[in-house]
Amino acid sequence: MPKITLFLSLILAASCSDQAELGRPVPGTSTSMSDFAHFWSYYSKHIKFYKEFEAFDTDSKSMPVDSFMIKYGTGKYMVNKYIARDTIIQYKLEKLKSDAEDNIKNQLRSLAYTDYHYFLKKGKPLTGLNYTDLDGKSYSPENTRGKYVVMKFWFIGCIPCVEEMPKLNEIVAKNKDRDDIIFLSIALDSEKSLRKFLTKQRFDYHTIGNKNDYVMNTLTINQFPTHLIINKDGKVMGLCNSLRELKDLITQTSIQI
Repeated sequence: MPKITLFLSLILAASCSDQAELGRPVPGTSTSMSDFAHFWSYYSKHIKFYKEFEAFDTDSKSMPVDSFMIKYGTGKYMVNKYIARDTIIQYKLEKLKSDAEDNIKNQLRSLAYTDYHYFLKKGKPLTGLNYTDLDGKSYSPENTRGKYVVMKFWFIGCIPCVEEMPKLNEIVAKNKDRDDIIFLSIALDSEKSLRKFLTKQRFDYHTIGNKNDYVMNTLTINQFPTHLIINKDGKVMGLCNSLRELKDLITQTSIQI
């Protein structure tokens, strides 16, 4: 065999051996599409796109994460979770079957839309970060650089948004002596409504009002509450939709929970 051919063959073999291999499925994978209850339990427990992961196509072949998210964002695929090398998270696309329950299909379309748009924000500066809170203090990329910015997007009529506020206040209290963390509350409601609301409900984030158009149309955030963390380099670390997920996201920082 000519030396050049042998050399190329060795490179090809090495590159193939370096390809990630699919690990073991997490519990519940085989029944994740059996009905809506199984689907929702599986998805809400296992599918977290704010975490780093390896991506696989429907043939269990490794693929770029960006390409994976574009396909998933169509709403035509279920995602199954695998674990490799003890701790590495892997997600594999599964084509959604035509006989899947309608409520699963509808929920997946909604989730895929949101997850994809959240993913597009990860690792980038947050669009429109130029706010003034109810006390007249301003926030911009310039004066938040070098700090963690923990953000909550919400509105007064959102019951889960309000219910989690005491627990969020606890996180603020645990970090009260830190000058490298900012907690921002981005609300859809008017400043007048927020001032009235905050006389009855304590919330220790710095609150910015009148952000309905910005949140819904500029940031395309349509699930509430939504939490977001910006790292000290001014880049979005990730977005999530519950206090439990926020705490999980916070573990990637030095913020106390």
